[in-house]
Amino acid sequence: PTWADGAFSAAKQAEALGGGFADGVLAERIVVPVSGVTPFPADWSFEEAAAYPCAGVTAWTCLFGGRGVRPGDTVLVEGTGGVSTFALQFAKAAGARVIATSSSDEKPARAKRLGADEVINYRTTPDWGVRAAEIAGGGVDHVVEVGGPATLDQALAAVRYGGEVALVGVLTGFAGPVNTGAILMKAINLRGVYVGSVADLRAALASGVRPVIDQSFAFERADDAFARLGSGAHIGKVAIAIGG
Repeated sequence: PTWADGAFSAAKQAEALGGGFADGVLAERIVVPVSGVTPFPADWSFEEAAAYPCAGVTAWTCLFGGRGVRPGDTVLVEGTGGVSTFALQFAKAAGARVIATSSSDEKPARAKRLGADEVINYRTTPDWGVRAAEIAGGGVDHVVEVGGPATLDQALAAVRYGGEVALVGVLTGFAGPVNTGAILMKAINLRGVYVGSVADLRAALASGVRPVIDQSFAFERADDAFARLGSGAHIGKVAIAIGG
C-alpha cells in the first residue's frame, strides 16, 4: 500500500500486506493509507475487486513491466490459477496469442472460453516447454512463470531467443537447479516480479478485464477456501467474503 509508483525497494517490500513482513488481509477491518487504494467499477462485486491488488497487478506487471506484450506476440501462461487467468485475459486484450498449460482434460475448455488459443496438458506432455515452442513456431515471446524451480527449465525451453520469462511463482519451492546455459545462450530476459505499485493497479483496472472468481466462501469458512485453493481444482480466484 505504500508503493505508489516508481522503482521497487526494500522499504516498499517491508509494507507488503501478507508478504511475510506485515499482516495480511484476512480480517474484518484493516487500516491502509488512502494513497494505497483506488476505486473499482460500480458493477463489480467486492470479491472481483479484491482479486486485483495481488493477482491482477502481478499478472499485469508480468506482461507489461518489462518489454511489454505487443499485438501479435505469443504468451505462455502456466495453469489456470488466479495470476494465470488474469495474464491470459490481459494478453488477449493486448492482441496476443496465448498458449496455456493445464493438469487435466476438463480445464482446457474453460481456458479456451477465456481466450486461450492452445492448451497443453502438462501431465500427458512432460516436455510442454518444447511443445509450446513448436506451437509458437520457434519459441514464445513471453512466459508467465508461476511454478518455480520444477517448471522454470520448461519455461526456458519454451521462450524464443531474446524472449522474456517473468518469474512470479514458487509453487514448487524457492530453490533448485536452473539451466543457466539456456538463459545465456538464448539471451533470455529472466525477470523477477514482486506484485506491483498502486499505479500498476490503476493501469490494470483500466484494461476493463473482469476477474474470474472460481468460488466465494463466507468468512467463517476460510479454512474451506484454503482447502479449495490447495486442491488445485479451481480456475481463477478463490474468494473469502467479509461480512454480509
